[in-house]
Amino acid sequence: MSNNQVSTLSGRAETIGRKYPHLLERIALLVAIAIFIFGHQAVSEQTGEGIFSVFATYCLFPFILLFSTEIIGRLIQSMFRD
Repeated sequence: MSNNQVSTLSGRAETIGRKYPHLLERIALLVAIAIFIFGHQAVSEQTGEGIFSVFATYCLFPFILLFSTEIIGRLIQSMFRD
């Protein structure tokens, strides 16, 4: 690149859009972590004893929380898209 123009590797001219609110996604993730910390005991009590209780408490419950956080993040992305 001999000239001083700013471009991408493919030579496209891109415009700078609005800043993406990463803070909202981080807050959603922290809320999901807090829900797991304070809610795993209730999930364990609701599912009873045995291997299913362990699976539901430490695999299924965090998966559902992270999936929900991902959906919230994608909704935030769609709201703040240019």
